[in-house]
Amino acid sequence: MTTKPRLNICVTCTFSAADGQSDPRDGKVLFERVKTACAERDVPFDLHPAECLTNCKSGCSVAFSGAAKWGYVYGNVDPDTMIEDLCDLATRYSESDNGIVAWRERPDSLRRNVIARIPPLD
Repeated sequence: MTTKPRLNICVTCTFSAADGQSDPRDGKVLFERVKTACAERDVPFDLHPAECLTNCKSGCSVAFSGAAKWGYVYGNVDPDTMIEDLCDLATRYSESDNGIVAWRERPDSLRRNVIARIPPLD
């Protein structure tokens, strides 16, 4: 059985450019919007909510993970403007052999948003 790569979205995040916490939280809004976008197409990844990615100063935060793939944490993901770019990047990540998406192949809005790159376990 193969497991799809994951797009994990912090649902407790507040967007870094926000004036204060929102209700619902910006991360929850991001998750719901990505979930809706994914429902309209066949995506090669699973979408998971995460309670906290501990990247609060750079929220909204997401993390990509997959078997034998490099993991990535991205921050400052705007829940109003980056939904399609995030879905595109998650698809490119999922379709890569090792999780590495070349910088030039990443959507412009997310190129400079990498917080961390994590080596694969296997």
